[in-house]
Amino acid sequence: MQIEGIPKRVRLKVNLERYGKGLAENALGWTIPNTKISIWGSFDRFVAVKFDNGIRIDVLYKSLEFLTC
Repeated sequence: MQIEGIPKRVRLKVNLERYGKGLAENALGWTIPNTKISIWGSFDRFVAVKFDNGIRIDVLYKSLEFLTC
């Protein structure tokens, strides 16, 4: 879980469509500080992300590319 801070722009580096349609590689979204979507959000390797298509899911940090805005 991202503790504090501001939302960060991210790009998905892997295909996660088995968890939701539209979670394909290169999907864009924003991290959600101080939030966990599922039990996985309790682990420090995951961060909550709201993708531009509206899907919210906890994602492994290593599955995301952090973009500079």
